[in-house]
Amino acid sequence: MQIGCNYWASHAGTRMWELWDEKVVESDFRKLAAVGCRLIRVFPNWRDFQPIEAVPGWRGIVRGLRMKGQKMTGSDDGVDPVMLQHFRRLAEIAEENGLELVVGLVTGWMSGCLFVPPALEKLNPLNSPLSIKWQVKFVRRFVRELKDCKAIRYWELGNECNCMGPVNDPAEAWDWTNAIASAVRVEDSSRPVASGMHGIMPGEDLPGAEHCWSIQTQGELCDLMTSHPYPHSPSKLAARVDPHNSIRAAFQATFETLYYSDLTGKPGAVEEIGTFSPSYCAEKEKAEFLRNSMFNAWAHNSEYFLWWCGFDQSNLSFPPYTWSAWERELGFFTPEFEEKPIAKTFRDFRAFLDALPSAKLPPFRRDAVCVLTREQNFDQTMSNGWSAFLLAKQNGFDVRFQYVNETFADSDLYIVPSLRGACGIFREEYLELLEHVKKGATLYISLDDGALAPFESIFGVEVESREARTAPARVKFGNETFILSSPFRLNLRSIHAEVLAAEEDGNPVFVRAKYGKGTVYLMTLPLELDLAGRPGAFHKPEEPEWRRFYRVFAEQVIAKRLVRTANPLVTLTEHPDAAAPERCLCVAVNNSAVPVRPEFEIADGWKLEKELPELAPFSGAPFQLIRK
Repeated sequence: MQIGCNYWASHAGTRMWELWDEKVVESDFRKLAAVGCRLIRVFPNWRDFQPIEAVPGWRGIVRGLRMKGQKMTGSDDGVDPVMLQHFRRLAEIAEENGLELVVGLVTGWMSGCLFVPPALEKLNPLNSPLSIKWQVKFVRRFVRELKDCKAIRYWELGNECNCMGPVNDPAEAWDWTNAIASAVRVEDSSRPVASGMHGIMPGEDLPGAEHCWSIQTQGELCDLMTSHPYPHSPSKLAARVDPHNSIRAAFQATFETLYYSDLTGKPGAVEEIGTFSPSYCAEKEKAEFLRNSMFNAWAHNSEYFLWWCGFDQSNLSFPPYTWSAWERELGFFTPEFEEKPIAKTFRDFRAFLDALPSAKLPPFRRDAVCVLTREQNFDQTMSNGWSAFLLAKQNGFDVRFQYVNETFADSDLYIVPSLRGACGIFREEYLELLEHVKKGATLYISLDDGALAPFESIFGVEVESREARTAPARVKFGNETFILSSPFRLNLRSIHAEVLAAEEDGNPVFVRAKYGKGTVYLMTLPLELDLAGRPGAFHKPEEPEWRRFYRVFAEQVIAKRLVRTANPLVTLTEHPDAAAPERCLCVAVNNSAVPVRPEFEIADGWKLEKELPELAPFSGAPFQLIRK
């Protein structure tokens, strides 16, 4: 995993190109290299690089375009050659400092502001044919002129370009993405094209304008998927409930990156991550969050990890910095260039990576498929996936995400969290899952007012009645009581199912039944969605042991793991290598504020190569298992 940051020049922020200062960039890049950065994401501001202006005539009818007052011919692309020279020099400075670049090509949106060429300001950049024409012209010229720069490692469509305007149909999102990605590849097919998108839905088959941008589209047209995981983001319920230095926050970047990567089969990277504002998180806790997040992202095969951003921008007196408190105090350095604690954290992690025999881990082992379904909005989809991921991690196994409209990968275990609506899973998809169960797999489904048919013949229960709840369900499971919110109560009557947990009046809510050679589990409460909004659910000792629900149906896959721990705040990954079957590299991460002496249960026939030292707070360590 490569590490680095997002970059705007320390003296000018988003105005760095119009206020170009080579000496500032040289100084900034030296500082960033010194704290351990090796990959920098940079942004050619679209307004500055293609400064075309419309020339209106009679009744405002546009008679032509000019670039900086100069006449343009029909074949002109409107790209400012001076800006290209500035970018070339930036790339040279990066190379001189051992830095590589991710280039966000269409930077028309940044930190809450639009940066669109004047001639195109009244057009929607995402569905206007005229605007897309000029974007393609810009991208082709930029890539053609600068593809010889050795420092450039990735091209990217642009920064969160789905924020530049609305689209009315998934086909419009596909058309825009295809136009920009194809423009890059016409000029340079040697480098990967990264997505750069922000907050998009799993599949194209979801109705409504808010669902037009899909992860599946980005995966079809891009080579690398990117996450922008900010704790306490208002768009994600699960991101808002726990402190930055909690296990939930420490896994946000990892979960979101796997979510994008798994749904597309493409590599994933943590492209933006930060803590927004000092009113959310102090510098000490920010450093703890950063360290924990980096160890988890590395252990789960993220391609890179980029902090937002290099330098504070609290001294800049123009939007977006005057508008939003989120955009001011985000860097490794203060405006006076004093290092913050996160600078040391970054430098220490750089030293950790450099000391490894190989910076890239083998792929980590997956034990189950988590199926994400329809009829959920962005927040619900993310919440359910995130909770399922954490419940699996705290039980010692790992999931792979899959959207419901894809052919299901073979697996011993399928998890369908908090199913909603009548069309969450189509009949042929449901039957396909059940075929896997007939052959011996395990299927777990929890319901958030989701409908299933067939029902009784599968789960061994029938619904006597359905009614709205007036209070949360109180569930007895073993010797603990769990309180779960749900919009509806299903009054169940068991036919041949085994009741695992019931409400205090005896109404079953968690049941198990045989189906063919396999087993089905049904939870009639939205466990995952409820936990997404429950503060402390995954780390507070006074919380009931929520992971017990998953342990019941995952016993067989857990038993196949080579190493296990009973500590829910210590997480493990296994990285088998087919070329060395007598060994298995593993990673342990301590997602807590206290040092932990690892206590592992090792599978028969295996042993630790050497004892693992105490795990520092919010830190991790690799270790080897070898066959006896």
